[in-house]
This record gives sequence, C-alpha cells and structure tokens, in this order.
Amino acid sequence: MRKFLVLIAILMLSGCITTPPKEAAKPTLLPRAQSYQDLTHLPPAKGRIFVSVYNIQDETGQFKAYPASNFSTAVPQSATAMLVTALKDSKWFIPLERQGLQNLLNERKIIRSAQENGSVAVNNLRPLSSLVAANILIEGSIIGYESNVKSGGVGARYFGIGASTQYQLDQIAVNLRAVDVNTGEVLSSVNTSKTILSYEAQAGVFRFIDYQRLLEGEVGYTTNEPVMLCLMSAIETGVIYLVNDGISRNLWQLQNPQDANSPILEQYKHMVAPAS
Repeated sequence: MRKFLVLIAILMLSGCITTPPKEAAKPTLLPRAQSYQDLTHLPPAKGRIFVSVYNIQDETGQFKAYPASNFSTAVPQSATAMLVTALKDSKWFIPLERQGLQNLLNERKIIRSAQENGSVAVNNLRPLSSLVAANILIEGSIIGYESNVKSGGVGARYFGIGASTQYQLDQIAVNLRAVDVNTGEVLSSVNTSKTILSYEAQAGVFRFIDYQRLLEGEVGYTTNEPVMLCLMSAIETGVIYLVNDGISRNLWQLQNPQDANSPILEQYKHMVAPAS
C-alpha cells in the first residue's frame, strides 16, 4: 500500500512538471490576437485618411500591487505607439508623425541650413516639401483597469495527495475618438475592453510513508496573460469599431459598396454598438 501511494504521488507530480527552458528564447515578432487578423483583413477603403495621434494617456491611476510595484504603473505607457501601428496596419488611415514632431522639425532645420550654406549632402539636394496636415485627429485614453474582476478555482486532496487550480480575471478599457480637424466635432467615439487572464495550477503530496519517513513534494506553474497584448487587442478592436461606425455614418467610404456586408464588418456590427 505504501509503495502504491508513493507511485501515485510520483506519477501525479511528474505529470505536472514542466521542463524549464535551457536557454533564453530567440527574438521573434510580437504575437498578435484575433483582433489583429480582423484589422488587417478589413475591406479596402475608397481613400486612405490622413490622421494625427498626439498622446494616448493612462487615466486609470492604477499601480502594480505591492510588493512588486516600485511605483510602476499597472498598464503599459505605450498606447500611442500601439494606436499608430493599428491605424497604419488597417490600411484605412495614414498616420502622421506627431509624437516626435519636434525631432522631425529639428532634422528639417538641419537640412535647410545645409541647403542655404551650399554644403548639403547628396541625399538632401531636393527642396523640402511642406508637411502634410491631418484631416482627422485620433484621441483617446486608457480609461479603466480593474483587477480581480472574477476569480475562482477547484482542488481536491486525499490522504495528503492533491491538486488545485486557480484563476483570476482583470479588465482593461480603452476609449478612442475621431475628431474633425476643420470643425473640432467629435465624429465617433468608442469604448472597448479586454479581459486579462491569470492561471495557476499546483499539485502536491504530504504523507507519512513510515513512522520516521515523510514524503513531501510540490509542483506548480503560473500563466499570466501579458497586459501589453491585451491593451493592444483593445486598441485594435477600437480601430475596427471606428472604421465600421464611420462607414455606417458615411464619414468614409468603402472601395466597393458591396463590402458593407463583409463577414468582419458584420461580426463587429453585432457586438455592442459604439457610443457616438
């Protein structure tokens, strides 16, 4: 009987053990969610729109929980870069550089100065053209980060041998707005959210095999969905909503009007309608 219990414990623990990596993973492209596939497969636009994105602020006021905080924010501060990438990858918009506008202006001053002095490099012989102005201004913010929205787990133990699992759901919310540069009118505004899953599995044994012999072992692993990928997915979904809402309001048009019933657009029409 004792040998049988030991065998069960070893099999249970060995089934839960994951082999640790022997070396660091090689650099790869950033993994993307289904929202990115939908974004890049939108029906083509009749004409791409020049847009400016200045700053997507973190308005949650949330910091990482103690003791891992070190005054670090709970959400990434790179939402502006994520939005610019999503707008460009949608092939509906042409983002213009605004976050690093001062750096761009400095480079243009250097080129003009060299052209006036006659010491310009070969690659800058052509006169500089005027900067392109945007038709639409995309603004927004990270409006919410709620931790422990839902949690739970399951476990069992028998004669000192058992296993358990736990999960926790957090939630992040993003607002995006399309503003007409000519009038300042807010043409469309959407709120999107994405849940963040954390999962933990554990197995252990605590059993006296003999009067002076104690078998004790424990193994487990934890999986935390990256907040960065969840924020990126929420922003990509928001861009799809902006495109869909603009089509329905005739703010911008499809290259082929028949594409208004495309599966991707229909899928997002049946979700929660965006605010306007």
